[in-house]
Amino acid sequence: MNKTALFVILSLVAGFAAGAWSMSASEPESGQATDPATYFDADAPASDRLAALERIVAEERDARLVLEKQLHALLADFDRIDTSDLQELLRMAAENRAQMEEARTQRDDRRDSRRAMRDYSQMRTTQLVSGGFTEARANQIVALEDQVRMEVLQAEYEAQRDSTGLDLWDLAYDAQASLREKLGDADYENYVLANGGESTITVREVIGSSPGKRAGLMPGDQIVSYDGSRVFSMVELKSKAFEGNPGEDVVVDIERDGQRMQLVLPRGPIGITGNGARMNYRYPFGG
Repeated sequence: MNKTALFVILSLVAGFAAGAWSMSASEPESGQATDPATYFDADAPASDRLAALERIVAEERDARLVLEKQLHALLADFDRIDTSDLQELLRMAAENRAQMEEARTQRDDRRDSRRAMRDYSQMRTTQLVSGGFTEARANQIVALEDQVRMEVLQAEYEAQRDSTGLDLWDLAYDAQASLREKLGDADYENYVLANGGESTITVREVIGSSPGKRAGLMPGDQIVSYDGSRVFSMVELKSKAFEGNPGEDVVVDIERDGQRMQLVLPRGPIGITGNGARMNYRYPFGG
């Protein structure tokens, strides 16, 4: 064999051996990876080096045979797997994952609920302070809210024990009236505004031939007081209309285009629809 042919053979074998090393070199009995440098001695004859390369190629071939055998065994295991069993395992895994997610959601909800209960008073205080109250006054108002809420719960309890009828609207009105009495008109007005309500009654419609129409009420007018008493809602306005003697003249204070005006109406139905401060039974008085 001439030198050129030998060089080509050595180059091909060396390249193949290098690929074998990069894929997976055989391991000695000690369990440590074989160091490719141990196969070659730069000073060894070419025949020895060629023999070392042939040994590497043989080891690489044996390793490939082992891998092929393992691959065939693995494929055989997959063939023996029952598809229905695999689907059942996947279903069980999905159910377990869903149960874990539901449990985590319930845990988060309970934590959020506890946090909301702890933060409720602080939230109410912050809201009232943002509405213009001092922190000390806001804390007092929150305490008054709690007092009125307990009055509502006690009224519900007694009505159920006595089997008497209970009108929730009347209960809501009484609760608002109780809080208003404790706060006073000025603070109650600020309280309503701080909770996003309206401090006057806005006239939406005036019925034709009604006392309100004859007195000059117009849609858009803001009713401020009735017979000298500050009113914040239609419920309060209707309640005031039942006081005193039917048909007697009463003075109604209104605002129109920013101007304060007074109208005289007979006590009784005014003949309007409108909206004012919300009479919300559940917030902040519900429990």
